[in-house]
Amino acid sequence: MTKDELFEKVLRDKQVYAPSVLDSYYSDTPEMTRGEIIDKTLREMGLPLPSGEYAQSRDEVGKVSTVITDLRRRLPGGKIKTCGAFKHLKAGCCAPCHTSHPHTSMNLIDLPDGTKGWVCCAVEWAIYPKRYAELMERSRNCPEGKLFRGLFGDDDRKEN
Repeated sequence: MTKDELFEKVLRDKQVYAPSVLDSYYSDTPEMTRGEIIDKTLREMGLPLPSGEYAQSRDEVGKVSTVITDLRRRLPGGKIKTCGAFKHLKAGCCAPCHTSHPHTSMNLIDLPDGTKGWVCCAVEWAIYPKRYAELMERSRNCPEGKLFRGLFGDDDRKEN
C-alpha cells in the first residue's frame, strides 16, 4: 500500500472523507427551502441579493440571474436536507463546492430515506462511501489516471 493509500485509509477509518474541510460554517442548517438555498448560495458566492440593490455592474446582475435560474431549475419545492443534516457523519464540507460555483458544484442527491439532499461532494461521499471508493478505483485505472501516475511517480511499481 502506498503512502497516499494508507493516508486515505486512515482518513476513511476516522470517517473523514477527502476532499473535505472540518468547517461547521457550511453545515449550520439541516433543512432549507429552495428560496433559502438560493439566498445562501448568493451570499456564499459573494454576490448581491436577488433584489439587485447592491449590483455594481451588468455582469453581476447577469451572474445573479444565471445562478437563480440554475437553482430554480435544479431544486425541488419543499424542504431539502443540507450538509447540516449529516454532521453525525463527521465528514466536514468541501469549501470549493460551497463557494466557487455552488449552483453547479453542489449535488442534489436521492437520500437513503427517500428524501432529497443538497450536499457538497465530501458529504455525498460520506453518505455513500462505496460510491466514493468505486470512483477512486475507476479514476486510478482509467487512461488519464495511469498517465498522471506515470508522469508524477507511480508508487505501485515499488510495491513487492
